[in-house]
Amino acid sequence: MTYIVCTAGTLMPSSLRFSFVVFLILMLLAPLSGQAQYFGKNKVQYTDFEWYYIQSQHFDVYYSNDGYDLAAFTAKAAEEALISIQKTLNFQISARIPFIVYNSHNDFQQTNVVGSYLEEGIGGVTELFKNRVIIPFEGNYSQFRHVIHHELVHAVINEMFYGGSLQAAVTNRIQLILPLWMNEGLAEYEALGGWDTDSDMFIRDAATSNYLPPIPYLYGYFAYRGGQSVWWYISQTYGEQKVGEVINSIRSSRGIDKGLKKSLGLTLEELSERWLREQKRIYYPDVATRESPVDFAKRLTDHKKSGSFYNTSPAISPSGDRVAFISNRDDFFSVYVMSAIDGGSVRKLIEGTNTNDFEELHLLTPGLSWSPDGKYIAIASKAGANDAISIVDAESGDYEVLPVSKDGIFSVQWSPDGRSLAYVGNTVAQSDIWVYDLESKSTVKMTNDVFSDADPIWSPDSKSIYFTSDRKAFLRPEDIPEGFDIFDHDYSQMDLYSLDVESGEITRITNTPKASESNPLAARDGKRLMFISDRNGIKNLFVHDLESGREYPITNSLSGVYQASISADGNKLVFSSMYEAGFDIFLMKSPFEDEAVVDLLPTLYVEQQLESLEMPLPAGGELASTSSVGLDGSADPTESLQHSDEVVVQLGAQETGVADSTGRPSRTGDRMLFGSDLGGSRENARAQAFSLQNFVNEEGDFVINKYKLSFSADLVYGNAGYSTFYGVLGTTQMAFSDMLGNHQILFLTNLIGDLKNSDYALGYYYLPDRIDWGINGFHSARFLLAYTGGLYEDLVRYRQFGFGLSAAYPFDKFNRIEGSLTWMSLSQENLDRPDLPISEFSVIVPNVGYVHDNTLWGMWSPVRGSRYEMRAFGSPGIGSRPLSFFSLTFDYRKYYKFWGDFSIVLRGSGGGSFGRNPQRFFIGGTENWINRTFENGRIPIDSEEDFAFLTAALPLRGYNYNARLASRYGLGNAEIRFPVVKYFLGGVLPYILQTVNGAIFLDVGTAFDEIDAYRAFTRDENGNLMNQDLLIGTGIGARMWFLGFPLKFDVGWSYNGAGFSTPIYYFSLGADF
Repeated sequence: MTYIVCTAGTLMPSSLRFSFVVFLILMLLAPLSGQAQYFGKNKVQYTDFEWYYIQSQHFDVYYSNDGYDLAAFTAKAAEEALISIQKTLNFQISARIPFIVYNSHNDFQQTNVVGSYLEEGIGGVTELFKNRVIIPFEGNYSQFRHVIHHELVHAVINEMFYGGSLQAAVTNRIQLILPLWMNEGLAEYEALGGWDTDSDMFIRDAATSNYLPPIPYLYGYFAYRGGQSVWWYISQTYGEQKVGEVINSIRSSRGIDKGLKKSLGLTLEELSERWLREQKRIYYPDVATRESPVDFAKRLTDHKKSGSFYNTSPAISPSGDRVAFISNRDDFFSVYVMSAIDGGSVRKLIEGTNTNDFEELHLLTPGLSWSPDGKYIAIASKAGANDAISIVDAESGDYEVLPVSKDGIFSVQWSPDGRSLAYVGNTVAQSDIWVYDLESKSTVKMTNDVFSDADPIWSPDSKSIYFTSDRKAFLRPEDIPEGFDIFDHDYSQMDLYSLDVESGEITRITNTPKASESNPLAARDGKRLMFISDRNGIKNLFVHDLESGREYPITNSLSGVYQASISADGNKLVFSSMYEAGFDIFLMKSPFEDEAVVDLLPTLYVEQQLESLEMPLPAGGELASTSSVGLDGSADPTESLQHSDEVVVQLGAQETGVADSTGRPSRTGDRMLFGSDLGGSRENARAQAFSLQNFVNEEGDFVINKYKLSFSADLVYGNAGYSTFYGVLGTTQMAFSDMLGNHQILFLTNLIGDLKNSDYALGYYYLPDRIDWGINGFHSARFLLAYTGGLYEDLVRYRQFGFGLSAAYPFDKFNRIEGSLTWMSLSQENLDRPDLPISEFSVIVPNVGYVHDNTLWGMWSPVRGSRYEMRAFGSPGIGSRPLSFFSLTFDYRKYYKFWGDFSIVLRGSGGGSFGRNPQRFFIGGTENWINRTFENGRIPIDSEEDFAFLTAALPLRGYNYNARLASRYGLGNAEIRFPVVKYFLGGVLPYILQTVNGAIFLDVGTAFDEIDAYRAFTRDENGNLMNQDLLIGTGIGARMWFLGFPLKFDVGWSYNGAGFSTPIYYFSLGADF
């Protein structure tokens, strides 16, 4: 995933850099400084990082806290990947690329390199300020290597198209932005060696279910899998070299259609038509030879009816009557329980992703498991700095958090005797099997090595644990040779193993080259295992007889089988599968009694792969393990089969990741294919990739360097801003930061003649600790017409300058307290009457606020959750003039989603100012109103105090700005938001209309000085009830993107009790509240 700016999709920024930008813009563009208000989730720095870096030929790799091994792996993998990327793109990078490696996803989420909060599904980020690649290690080296390669593609593309930085793109006026399908699809194509089984299964479901969109509409997850499919199609149809030709043609022609026409002779529309036809040709025949999940299992969920996409991680109760699962049917990922009979009686047990103990539920690595008596469910989740395990009452939802904490915890399984929990625990550079004793509350690490262990499951007698691993034949510590490097290990193949809990002895069960096993399940008799394997190119269920070693498939699924769970008696099995554009849960009965599938044919992709390796197709179509593993688990770790001079198939431990004769490294992960020339000179490739004499010591290890603070420019740029009070204003922004984003400097200026008449602000923020600190200085000047005692308005210059100290302390992801202490000098100078003395004074303004935000964003605004702020600030009367006031404000917003994309928003806000010189608030109008009109025709600034502290309480549509002005206010808003134009696959409407949303609103507000004089309503001379101090407005609106800006258009009418006013039209910029 590439971040061009510090926000991504619908994730709202919450770093202090963002708050600083907001603060400075408010200082420059608005006349108030006491109430800079913003929401957003928090990025909490739980960990005290100590940073180092190593260097390779092309990369600087930064790491922390015992992460050297991960950094060394990253450097080698990146150098190797670069050979392939540069060959594919026919482009050589000219600048070093920095990698910033985190030991876990929880650490990764604390990064200050990007401002957005990085949710669970984000496996890596490449940003464009400094072209930095930021990646976490999540326990699996195959996945880690994939992410390194994927993100490096983005970094190379950034240099190739944009000069390697946002500054270069701005300076060179580069306007071409590669569509998401092209960028993400190319990264997947490169990182996965062209094609892989997971993408094959995804596109198969889309093609056979007739929801595969044309290329221009490959958005969301389709941008990855669909985009990869497009590049795979180009390489297979026109030749691998065409991939680079297409990219270079687009680069030179500065247009997508022009580049495609030049390189392929096709427009994008023509390419899309051919690609779609090819997918039908490939996948439609599978419908006749394979079974849909509904053909061999009962469907328990329906993602279309529930409005969800994910119904996954099913865990069936021991008695087989209930199923716990994770779903996003209310947009948040939460834990539900339903009947295993018909999928009915669905109820939410745990609300996830918006509560502190269940911030993330590890959707892709399920951690749900029932206690043997069916009363409780164990669940792994992110809870603050680390992952934790909670025991949840299956009826009430009450829970207890166990004293278990790791960098990552996945796949929790309750033992049949009820005494222990087995789980995968991640620590620095490795993942292991752990066991937690519920009685003694002690933890034991059952495996302890660099290999990736996953999917633990107990034997029926609770004496053994079955799991999957990429360890090959390395079953004991003494099997691992001295100097072993995981980089040279073949971690592309996951096999089944058993672990004796008492002795710790590991036994290998399967050895299936070019395939991966997952999700073992034990039969009640302890003699058989069921597991998932992609041997034929689709994840299917297999049975392994532990006594005879016989293996056979029991499903022939059209789409993949995932995350299986079985009842205690083995009579019911549930699994998740992608079916007609969404994940659903299915039920099978008596799965161990099912007969073997005779004709489990390989997919076309696997068939091509086997032919390229010159391996015979399986006789009779039954794809069983080809391993040489005996019942004792022994195997020859170097066994190989020589098929030709170019092709060698190795079984067991292999050195992988080396470049082939085309310069393309062999990839790891699921089954992959790119051409048939898979041999090549590895020595020559390594010599090209690793000329590291200047960066390694005598032992061949990378030289470790201590991280040193150094600033460089992120962006120097002039742009326009918009002010509620002053309209369009130009500003110049200069942003600087260190490599880790922990130290940030921002300078904003709007020069007008000399410094006295200009706006400028400078701030420094220190972000590596739990408390984010900031210090800033500012100056602003405005020229306004004001009455100063004469008959006519005079031209008055208002100025303010000062400096402040700010701090923010996040309690967790959703709650924080923040504050600031600002000294400012204010002045008023009558330019038409220079004989009048300049009025000036200084004040000290303390400010403290509490902010909560657990919302989920849609396109224009939050659609679920709540956010609120309570703030206190004022002036204690300290300074050259005893200005004294104390203000309290609040703002509460609640969001409800219904009917798919419809939402209801309720908002209540208010405040009051007290003291000798109370602050003033005005109501009426809307934020960033372009064609604005002020009541009485003027900006209501009459003094230096107003210039600094006058606050707009908005929106109240149906009225002009400054409809009421007072020291206290209250505001209520209700909106229904809905899509006006939905998704059009045929491209009937231009893109600008496809994102149009509508709104129906009701605004109610009031402002007053004394409660005793307040009158909401009054009666006219005829006795009719009329509004007096209570203002009511209603109307409709539309939102759309225009020239890259979020444009809002509202029509509002005020209501006075007797009828509606003439309409007021509002054009404004920005997202909805």
